[in-house]
Amino acid sequence: MITIAEYLQNVYEDLQKYVENNVCLCKLKKLTFEAGGLPDYTDKNIQQLYLLRYTFDYAFEYSRMYRRVLEQMDDVSQIAVTSIGCGNMVDYWGLLHALEEKGGTDSRVRYIGIDKIDWNYKFPVRPQDEVHYWVADAKDFLANNTHLFSDVYFFPKSLSEFSDMDLNAIVNGFSSKKIQKNKFFVCISLREDSGSMEMDLQRSKRLIEAITENGFCTEWSYDKYIHFNGNDGITSVDNTMRYPSEALDLVTNLHTKCAKYKVQGENCQPDCQKYLSRYPILRVNHIRYQVIMFERVK
Repeated sequence: MITIAEYLQNVYEDLQKYVENNVCLCKLKKLTFEAGGLPDYTDKNIQQLYLLRYTFDYAFEYSRMYRRVLEQMDDVSQIAVTSIGCGNMVDYWGLLHALEEKGGTDSRVRYIGIDKIDWNYKFPVRPQDEVHYWVADAKDFLANNTHLFSDVYFFPKSLSEFSDMDLNAIVNGFSSKKIQKNKFFVCISLREDSGSMEMDLQRSKRLIEAITENGFCTEWSYDKYIHFNGNDGITSVDNTMRYPSEALDLVTNLHTKCAKYKVQGENCQPDCQKYLSRYPILRVNHIRYQVIMFERVK
């Protein structure tokens, strides 16, 4: 199983090759979520920077979410997951890491990842696992399946990115499709700022209500979520995780790698440093998530 440090080192080396070509880095300034906007995830270099900024944090957060799932599962020898908005499949790595911590490395995982973008840098798959990556809208995937078979439905920072129409289709799918398992989990990674998190919680509420209408119950209130007290570094909580020093140096000084900076000794726009040279998320205080267990009403 690849380590997070090895994974990020691979991404770093590719982004480093790109900036060494004396290119203008203006397009990378578009990696921002201000005013509700979304980056162009189809651009490989934006993907690289996105992964260097966020994968470390997401890998840790999702492993903790899966740890809670495993603690509540009756049998972890086989686990079926549907990840909705899976990106580079970092939640698949999070599950493997949680299994490794639990001593369940012999478990077999059936993982279905759904994303509108065919991401580069997908995490490698273990030989014993069955992994399918569907480049599709989540609503279309649900519409084309009459049954829902998974033990876990995972929303990795994706619930906020669906349009209202797509969300309606997803909610309707969970309320109307036949759910095969008597017990299953919905895992939702939330945004941290209060306004955005409230929007995510309202969407979570709709999912909970839809699944309840389909004959299931949960003790989880829609406005309940898990977070860490304090501001510890992720590495201090999980000492198996390391962020590569070369990658950290690149992403925190990226504005100096722009071709125009190299010639002029300064950037062409006053906001270049602000948008290009941002620290990756290395601490736990940003984490907010829900792990909701549903059981069939007898």
